[in-house]
Amino acid sequence: MPPPWQPSTYAAGTIVAAPPCRSSSPAGFHASPDSDPLSFLSDEEKTIGDTSTAAPPISLDDEFPKATSMGWSDLPIDLLIRILHLLELPEALAFHAVCPSWRSASVAAGGAPPRRTPWLVSLAEEPPPAGDQQRRVRRRLCDPAATSELRNLLDAERTFQVSFPRGQAVACCGASHGWLIMANELSDLVLYDPFTAALIPLPPITGFASCIQGVYGDEGKIVGYRYGCYMIERVHDVQSLGGYFYDKVVLSGPPSTCRTVALVIHLDGKRLSFARIGDTYWQQVSVIRRNGDSFADCIYHRGRFYAVTMEGILKSWDFSGSDKPRKKPVIAEDDNDMFDDPVITRYLLSTPWGNLLQVRVFLDTHQGNNVRIEIDRLDLKSQTRVALSSGKALRGHAAFVGQNSPGILSTKEFPKLRPDCIYFTTPRLRERHAFEHRCNQWSGVKVYDLKRQTLEDAFPSGGGLYGTICPLEVWFTPSLI
Repeated sequence: MPPPWQPSTYAAGTIVAAPPCRSSSPAGFHASPDSDPLSFLSDEEKTIGDTSTAAPPISLDDEFPKATSMGWSDLPIDLLIRILHLLELPEALAFHAVCPSWRSASVAAGGAPPRRTPWLVSLAEEPPPAGDQQRRVRRRLCDPAATSELRNLLDAERTFQVSFPRGQAVACCGASHGWLIMANELSDLVLYDPFTAALIPLPPITGFASCIQGVYGDEGKIVGYRYGCYMIERVHDVQSLGGYFYDKVVLSGPPSTCRTVALVIHLDGKRLSFARIGDTYWQQVSVIRRNGDSFADCIYHRGRFYAVTMEGILKSWDFSGSDKPRKKPVIAEDDNDMFDDPVITRYLLSTPWGNLLQVRVFLDTHQGNNVRIEIDRLDLKSQTRVALSSGKALRGHAAFVGQNSPGILSTKEFPKLRPDCIYFTTPRLRERHAFEHRCNQWSGVKVYDLKRQTLEDAFPSGGGLYGTICPLEVWFTPSLI
């Protein structure tokens, strides 16, 4: 079996053996002359072979006796490669940065792609092992995932694995500022950095007091949830609600930043709420009550949050200076009557040159892939939409959109990325769209060429095995550079 961080030879979603989850310490990967380069491994993790059998574990000291009689930087390259094969992807990346000899071993072993480009993170298809269960079964949407698969467009045919802390990854709800935003086995949101194993809880789902009520058992333990905003007595189990209650979560900055704000679209896209890191409850900032409209996307751009609805209405909130956000309607009129083709979904993009862009995705049956994309610049001063030439809107850059905080990269700096293209993860579409039922060619991860107006698989082998109701993949850019 290959090491967890190496390319998988198994079918997509197969769990590759990985060590137990790491401490939640936020420390990065920094080596000092006196430090143990494998200090991030516990004694149990410093073992080789199949520890599930009765055979005693073999320690690193037993397997690598030379390591105790010479400096770590002096170890022969074949020995370093054997050590490297014990590591998951985060440690393998740190291994590369320790010293020149370790870097040479990492290159010889087929090191990982750069961390500055977005990784596609997909939840593995199998559940974590339970007891002595031998038969492998597919993970249900409400089961926690034991591992994730990571793929990078700069090395598209390779798959890497990273473990999740137990019970902390039922659904992927966003990625922002180097953190994954996950719904855990209680349907609560948590921030997780897979490259440091740091874990930060956000307020629980019961903190959405205007719409969620907890249901408690005889011992006071929560056993389910009920929608308090609807006159429905149905009780949802604690794990399943997190898979569809949240649409998208974005952060105003890294969690270490003072008073970082998390903004979440939830309840079928009808509501928008926020909380600051350390809060115990969520505060609702906007509700869409009219039929046929919902929030399509949200973004943090130049000090403010922006949210666009399916009908094209743009709103903004400023969270600086006070606990109560200041709301500002930016574009108050919808634009649906301007187009013959229906809008499937919308995205917001913050560009390196300071503009806020709107990406409109149309159902266009005249196109071979049934999709057409148009881009507007949202003029925040005049509160108008300015149509842009699709082939020139990104100025030769590549954009990454989905449940992540969108990113735009220079294709001059990363020539393997395609210029003037948008890389999409599977969108969360509403069932009312005909696209969802009759014309959907968007299951999986796609790239849209703005000049050629084509929609294709982003990875040669497809990537993204899930449909458009509950997307289980997200673009993630690590914060470690």
